Amino acid sequence: MEGFFARLFRSGVHPVEIGKRLLRVMEDGRTVALRRTYVPNVYRITIGHQDYERLANLEAKLIEELEIFVGEAARQRQWALPDSPRVSFATDGRLGQGEFRIQAEAVVLRGEDERPSAPSEPSRQREPEPVPSGPPTLVLLDDEEAVKTLPIERRIRIGRQSDNDLVVADPGVSRHHAEVINESGTCTLRDLGSTNGTYVNGSVAHEHALRDGDRISLGSTVVEFRRG
Repeated sequence: MEGFFARLFRSGVHPVEIGKRLLRVMEDGRTVALRRTYVPNVYRITIGHQDYERLANLEAKLIEELEIFVGEAARQRQWALPDSPRVSFATDGRLGQGEFRIQAEAVVLRGEDERPSAPSEPSRQREPEPVPSGPPTLVLLDDEEAVKTLPIERRIRIGRQSDNDLVVADPGVSRHHAEVINESGTCTLRDLGSTNGTYVNGSVAHEHALRDGDRISLGSTVVEFRRG
């Protein structure tokens, strides 16, 4: 994350400080339950108008990177998220260049329409999503590079044993770890009772309806779901 931000920001809001502050806010928001420690999954970053104008064109990419960062940070520290990470930006004219604040809360989201928005900015018209031109796919990643792509015609089983559709040589992956089922274009990830668990965008997932760009983590293996 630091490398991405370093290219994006040259003055004003500093990337390293955003990352450090997010981790502090996550830690401050910890709630210890019977078996897990939960941290907030929804974060609103409020910045000044000057900083927002500089990053507005890359806001979607920035949000994506921050949501991945939150999910990975929680997974590495064995913190649980109540739902998928959500990050949004808001502006406050009282904040000067380089100043920002972060608010966090734990929310179980019902759908994409509940993603927090920035009320101080007028809503921008979303471009219509392109219609997928082929079947959905699973893409095995290695250091962000795609090393294998599998179309999901009906079902793909993932695991360490050779009879899986996607075989991964990862000691943290169970012999039959998880599977993705394609039912009339709707793809669902199911954990198959794995030892170390299956994660989607950093959150534990036993059964999860996949969306374009979701990152599935099994052991140290990362697989990305794409709509085609």
